[in-house]
Amino acid sequence: MSEHSGDKRIDDSTSKEMSLGHEGITLKIGPVVWFMIGLSVATVIVFLLMTGLFSVLASRAGKSEDRPSPLADERQKLPPEPRLQLAPTTAQQLEDKRPPNIKQDHPLQEIKRVRAEEDAKLNSYGWVDQKSGVVHIPIDDAKRLLLERGLATRK
Repeated sequence: MSEHSGDKRIDDSTSKEMSLGHEGITLKIGPVVWFMIGLSVATVIVFLLMTGLFSVLASRAGKSEDRPSPLADERQKLPPEPRLQLAPTTAQQLEDKRPPNIKQDHPLQEIKRVRAEEDAKLNSYGWVDQKSGVVHIPIDDAKRLLLERGLATRK
């Protein structure tokens, strides 16, 4: 079908495709189906591998929880000083899970008790380490001895 000069020629196959409203290229469904099958198989394989990995890790965790750390016996039951106010003050209180005595362990009473313990330690004689022969002496005696003997220096 030819029209006037300068116009483009339209052949019959192009006019049929334009009238249908879609492209004439067909999609091959086979590769898409094979891709979906491969993706499904890969997903199942990864799922099985992850399930096996989690079961191995769970069995290892169960074995390690059975035995306590060798350092657990060396650990103190009470935390080192200074402790929080109203925290357990004795191992017995910790083991019995007794709540603090608010009247006895009131912060003002507690600070008085702590200061009395410190004053008693500062003004008394006692062993620090009996095996090594280390003692503590009253603070006033220690100051006087320090002034008499001077500080130890390296030569």
